[in-house]
Amino acid sequence: MSAGCGYSPYLVPRLYVGGLESDEYLVPEDGDLRVSRSCEGSRCYGRAIYGTLLEELVDLVAKRVVRPFVVVLPPDYVKALVVEEGATLEPIPVEGMRTIIDVCEGARVREGDVLAYIVTRKYELRKVRSHLEGLVVYIYSSPESRPDRNVIFVAPGGEGVREARVRR
Repeated sequence: MSAGCGYSPYLVPRLYVGGLESDEYLVPEDGDLRVSRSCEGSRCYGRAIYGTLLEELVDLVAKRVVRPFVVVLPPDYVKALVVEEGATLEPIPVEGMRTIIDVCEGARVREGDVLAYIVTRKYELRKVRSHLEGLVVYIYSSPESRPDRNVIFVAPGGEGVREARVRR
């Protein structure tokens, strides 16, 4: 599958959430997204801290997006994944004493691909594999959980997700 994300671990994707108040926005414009300091019009996405929002974005029981969001990918922050409200996302939990995520947002995965590794309480190394084919769109990481608690969200077949370019 993946040999890591191919970019520095210090470069984190950027998250923008539909209808969120912020000091920076993405505004849809001619199929692309434009960075703006204000929300111009009725539809825009406000910047949020990446990887910390969970229930605000996805209903885990219904496996549906409850609020549209955009993930802007490093290293150049030009390519974005726009996830529409109502899209189906499959949550794949990655929990253990130590976790290593081996996929990135924007990666296409097949059934059986390794998504992550976990170290158990008995210090065994286990692989977390995908049980479906799709597109990795978001990785949640609990900021306060011990053991490590992460959730990799995969859009089955890439449905409900489109790519866009971000312009400054």
